[in-house]
Amino acid sequence: MKKKIVAILGGGLTGISAGIYLARNNFEPHIFEKEDQMGGLVAGKIINNNIYEYGPHFFHSNNPQILNEIKEIVGNDLINFERTILIKFMDKYFTYPLSVIEVFKKMPKLVVLNAIFELVKSNIKGVFVKPKVQNSEILLLTFYGKILYEMFFKNYIYRVWGIYPDKFSPRFAQERIPKISASIFLNKLISPFRAKFSKKKIKDFVENVDGKFFTTKMGYRGINEKLIEHFFKNGGFIHLNSDVEEVIINNNKVEKIKIIQNISKDNQYAEKEFYCDAIINTIPITELVKKIRPEVPKEIQDAANSLEYRSLVFVGILVQKEKVLTVSFMYFREHSFNRIYDSSYFGHDTVSPNTTIIVCEISSSGSDRWWEDDEYCIKKVISDLEREKIIEEKDIVETHVYRYRYGYPVYKLGFENNLKTIMKFINDIENMETAGRQGLFQYINGHIAIQMGFDAAEKIINSLNNISI
Repeated sequence: MKKKIVAILGGGLTGISAGIYLARNNFEPHIFEKEDQMGGLVAGKIINNNIYEYGPHFFHSNNPQILNEIKEIVGNDLINFERTILIKFMDKYFTYPLSVIEVFKKMPKLVVLNAIFELVKSNIKGVFVKPKVQNSEILLLTFYGKILYEMFFKNYIYRVWGIYPDKFSPRFAQERIPKISASIFLNKLISPFRAKFSKKKIKDFVENVDGKFFTTKMGYRGINEKLIEHFFKNGGFIHLNSDVEEVIINNNKVEKIKIIQNISKDNQYAEKEFYCDAIINTIPITELVKKIRPEVPKEIQDAANSLEYRSLVFVGILVQKEKVLTVSFMYFREHSFNRIYDSSYFGHDTVSPNTTIIVCEISSSGSDRWWEDDEYCIKKVISDLEREKIIEEKDIVETHVYRYRYGYPVYKLGFENNLKTIMKFINDIENMETAGRQGLFQYINGHIAIQMGFDAAEKIINSLNNISI
């Protein structure tokens, strides 16, 4: 029998995972990727034969199915990774996950005591008076109290996201910021002393993480390339430089898609039509809505226009040192960049001997000076790195600026209703699924993106085989 054809829009982790699942089940998946490479946010950039990540990224999962899939596909290329993090705050560095002992030693004692009092008070109050949770600010004040909220969250969130917590949906705080109650905090504070007096080894509090961390000599790109190889082996097809311009709907079903494909180095383009039995979307849901023909109702257009993504600008620097940072990641509040990573900790190979790559990450609106001016980005970043005594200009071999438009979905107040409106419309289309970080407007990690790809593929298979779930 002729295989049923499924078009997959977008070649990130979700798209390639959906394609693998479909190919294994005797379907014919075709991935259409706008860029000249697969991988999306985990692909990074190859510049002068070195890999500069959009990141950093590493694989982790406590889902046995996904973990076994990656181990089997990537094989011996998978290597263990130990994440180490420092956060600079009030001119001092703190190890993350935070040790209460370290905080108590380095922060002014009166501030710490007042913060503990506020934390306890807010938690006790929360037992008797349930606040009407209208935004993330209210939730964070309930979790942490006013002092910790003002110190650690309010201004930092604005720097990274461009809006204050009172403009965020409560879902932002619920999903992205770990909740800490007064009892947990006090237990953390007391337990090291208890351990000391009972002559047991002191162990800092460690956050809950999803399993062990893994990477490859090529970073997450190495995992991605193994997934692509596996996809081809199972009979999948990939179309690079292929921008899906239109998704044609007929009788409430996707009939075909229209593509503009860059077919030469001279930027010559060809328009093509591709007929399919179904599609799986993984590109930004806001972009999908614009491509559907006939045009979607104005209500759906307005809902899509209200959703925003935070853009990312990266300044990658090749440094004539084997190692630059004392840890794999560092976070800052007062510099042009929010985060910096050193590739040497990830086991990444560089072409030049005795060098490493550091990458500084800057949050952007997608229309500001960071987004438009490479020279400005490099100048600001190098100035901050020198001020922080991280590098000296004489050690710099080369610098590169690269960008990612759809970095993070922004959970603004009211976004849930707009997303629900869009999803209801898409779910009514019989042979279409949307999935992934971009396709579902969800802030997720790589292992979840892979699972979403599998799940979307299974739904399409059941739909085309007329199997009810």
